[in-house]
Amino acid sequence: MTVTTIIGAQWGDEGKGKITDYLADNSKVVARSQGGNNAGHTIVIDGKKHKLHLLPSGILRKDITSVIGNGVVVNPDVLLKELNNLGKERGKLFISDRAHIIMPYHKLLDGGEESSKGKSMIGTTGNGIGPCYSDKASRIGIRMGDIMDDDMIIERLEKALPRNLALLDHYGIKNRLTIDSLFEICKGWRESLGDFITDASLLVNQHIDNKDNVLLEGAQGVHIDIEYGTYPFVTSSSPTTAGAALGSGIAPSKIDEVVGVTKAYLTRVGSGPFPTELEDEVGEMIRDKGQEFGTTTGRPRRCGWLDLVMLELSHRICGFTSLAITKLDILSDMDEIKICTGYKLDNDTEVKHFPSSLSYLARCSPVYKTFAGWSSSNIDISKGIVPAEMRTFLDFISKSLNVPISIVSLGPGRDETIVS
Repeated sequence: MTVTTIIGAQWGDEGKGKITDYLADNSKVVARSQGGNNAGHTIVIDGKKHKLHLLPSGILRKDITSVIGNGVVVNPDVLLKELNNLGKERGKLFISDRAHIIMPYHKLLDGGEESSKGKSMIGTTGNGIGPCYSDKASRIGIRMGDIMDDDMIIERLEKALPRNLALLDHYGIKNRLTIDSLFEICKGWRESLGDFITDASLLVNQHIDNKDNVLLEGAQGVHIDIEYGTYPFVTSSSPTTAGAALGSGIAPSKIDEVVGVTKAYLTRVGSGPFPTELEDEVGEMIRDKGQEFGTTTGRPRRCGWLDLVMLELSHRICGFTSLAITKLDILSDMDEIKICTGYKLDNDTEVKHFPSSLSYLARCSPVYKTFAGWSSSNIDISKGIVPAEMRTFLDFISKSLNVPISIVSLGPGRDETIVS
């Protein structure tokens, strides 16, 4: 029995959905621990694309129990739409009674708050994630378990709605929200989702006690973590190993393996410093070939070379036991490939560790090590054969971080994977 956690080691969009789906083959439970429908995972099975925003990636396997943990914020309408789209192509689902609900006023507020920032906009998806987590921290949030009781719904709305209406008024956002209208919406969610709501922490721990393999699925990436990300260009939750334990309701000591997922290059959505960003034809090529457009927003992602300075911080606070390297196929057939091994501050002072200051980071330029490219014609996934140049590239990453590479992904499909 093992408890394995999947962690995005970069700014998100690393391919965690595919890795989770792949590892779920040997798991009994897949539990998602944080974020909301601001995240997006694309999984390809038998040539068919499945785009998930809220459901755990394990939902596509009928013999697996999928869990939405207490650390997730849930938009019930989005969840119901995803469930309807899947139909019978899914396994069992349970939702933590402690998971907070994204209410209609949260989504309205998200747009108003983001617009008010002007040039300092964070790049939020506008799905109400931040305002929902804000209400959670302010202790006026509404949880999935609350909608099971009429009196509790009213009590929660009486505390939450006045403050949120005042904020909507502040931003000049017109609405017709009332306690009565929201009460009816909550009752509708209860009718549709009530059978899924349970004590998810108890459920996951019972599976662990039964010696079942459990997979904890993180959303987004370490470098938009609320604590260690490029603040303030961060999310409202913690996509780290610690966040995975807390958001799924298990003790950190129960986690056996931590798989850090990283692309063979680097992407970012939204604002903030990006030392290895490629604003040239190479960056355009990577974006086009890798289809680097947001699963949730459709926005083009900024692209650059792999950054080991970032990954060192990710490993330091998450404790990776292995790495999964994705999208290596995108770099095939290039003359040369680069990896950032350090920074130079103001093109002078050596910087070995990722700084917390954005102004400091913006003054950093990358120091690169260049590698020979490889030909896609020399790859045979079925036999686990990769070119020597690719092996050199991978070995350098592994030795630099002192973490073994357990999975190499050479395409979006389940069968386009090499396990070492």
